[in-house]
Amino acid sequence: MRLIDISVIVVNYNYGKLIRRCIRSLLNQDLNKSYYEIIVVDDASTDDSIEAIETFVKAGEIKVIRNKKNLGIGASAQIGVANSRGKYFVRVDSDDYVQPAFLYMLYNFLKFNPKYVGASCDYFITDNEERIITKESFKDNGIACGLMFRTSYLEMIGSYNHEKRIFEDKDLFSRIEHEKIYHLPVPLYNYVKHGNSATDMHKNPGFRKNRNKL
Repeated sequence: MRLIDISVIVVNYNYGKLIRRCIRSLLNQDLNKSYYEIIVVDDASTDDSIEAIETFVKAGEIKVIRNKKNLGIGASAQIGVANSRGKYFVRVDSDDYVQPAFLYMLYNFLKFNPKYVGASCDYFITDNEERIITKESFKDNGIACGLMFRTSYLEMIGSYNHEKRIFEDKDLFSRIEHEKIYHLPVPLYNYVKHGNSATDMHKNPGFRKNRNKL
């Protein structure tokens, strides 16, 4: 068995109705499945999230880590990093989904450009019916996910702060060397906007709602 190159971490809390789409998009990548692993960190969901992904678990297509209590995004992401095996690391939110070329393009850029510690891509904002609302540039309006890091670099800067239940990405991005993040101007990520609902605010309060520059 070959070594895993990429660890994809999906942090989930009560998105049982949407997480299967996320996982299907990650399994339907242009990159051979032997190159990457998918780890779902379930943050003590109270809905049917675990039942929703049972088929993927039984097939050995994903690994699931279940928090005994709700810890927040920062701690859950850190748990994902700690349990990952890949040389590269990328986060995807459980209610979002990605294009087939997502992993292939980010991975191959970093593989052949060692001076960069990470690579980002553009993204579509879509509604719940997968209709495109707008295309956004990560360079102008960075979001939490869809940014692939070298895992060694992520660990070197201290990974995610487990004390940050929210704004964990602002904290992380305050510690990275932005000039070493390369921007691929291709929309490979689909950010699902739920409107002004409570679920949208829980997804990443403040940071993703306002899409602050990194």
